[in-house]
Amino acid sequence: MRQKDHAAGQVKPGPACPVPWYTKEKRIVLLSARGLWDGRFESEGAALRACRAVLTRAGLEGRHSVEEVRDRFRTESRRLCKPPSRAYYTATESRIIDRFARAVVRNDYPDTVAAARVCRELLARSKPSFPRTHGALVARIWERALEFGRKPVRFPFTPEERRVLRELAPEVSSGRFREVKDAARVFQARMARKRRAGAGGSKVPKRSLESIAVGLSRLARQTGLAWGFRDWSPEEDRVVDRFIGLYTKGKFRSFRGASKACQIALKRLDAARLKHPERGRPYDRSLSATKQRFTQRALSKGTKMLLFRRWRGVERDIAARYVGMYVAGGRPDQLDLAHALRRELRGLGYPRTVRACRAEIERALKRAAEDG
Repeated sequence: MRQKDHAAGQVKPGPACPVPWYTKEKRIVLLSARGLWDGRFESEGAALRACRAVLTRAGLEGRHSVEEVRDRFRTESRRLCKPPSRAYYTATESRIIDRFARAVVRNDYPDTVAAARVCRELLARSKPSFPRTHGALVARIWERALEFGRKPVRFPFTPEERRVLRELAPEVSSGRFREVKDAARVFQARMARKRRAGAGGSKVPKRSLESIAVGLSRLARQTGLAWGFRDWSPEEDRVVDRFIGLYTKGKFRSFRGASKACQIALKRLDAARLKHPERGRPYDRSLSATKQRFTQRALSKGTKMLLFRRWRGVERDIAARYVGMYVAGGRPDQLDLAHALRRELRGLGYPRTVRACRAEIERALKRAAEDG
């Protein structure tokens, strides 16, 4: 089968018809997806490896690529429509975890993390009902330790620490630091120097970066300091408005494309602010935040978002060719055909989702049925 290159006016070979899935292949993929939900596999990667191994033993390994097997696997997983089952802790697991929880109460380990590390090794030898992560064991051991009488240990900030925090809070609000954690690192360095010198900070516990950042932000809010980290500055809004104007002129095909270009421009603005601190603090806007701000300001200016982009020209011709392949190929799976259509359209510069491709195939089939 051949297709016409509309840009060069040449004819070049088109993609082959997607290979249909045998009933046996579908059953193997479905059983692997069920195994992931039932907890027989630790992750999606492990389930996919087991699925490909079964396909190889059945002599079906060369019919579909790794990407096609993965897409089919994820489709079957979504069709199950239920969360992964996480088995309850068995009696053996609970007995081992309780032993380590009591050890934490007796202070036999420096912290819960160290106890969970040893507990996980012991659980692995006892063949647990479901592979437990390190974080899950830390939470479970600490929960049981609290039930056994362990008291949560909290170290309030000392007067010396509060004095350093009060010194750093105005500097954070004034824009000297890009993030609160940068100020927290300066706090750690100052207290480490005091701890080594033995003056004022010798008995201060070592604090995590997150706890220092929380204390610093709380102090800044309590003292009434300006804390507008995420407020959009007029300079940033001017950049957003410029790209809204480009979108209304047709330079971009969607809000998302314009938002991506706007984010790149904001990154350049952040680089200029790093070189010139007097211009303000860099904000490091994410794509989600940029798109939200772009959409908000665009709609407030009366700009309409194209919620549906019609299929015309080259896109519609390619979709019609795939519909012909669908009818002539013994009606293969529509989802596989939609994935193949999406890949070809993406290669030609037409960004379409799998859902949109499948909807267009169904519309074309309906039109063909009405005409014929």
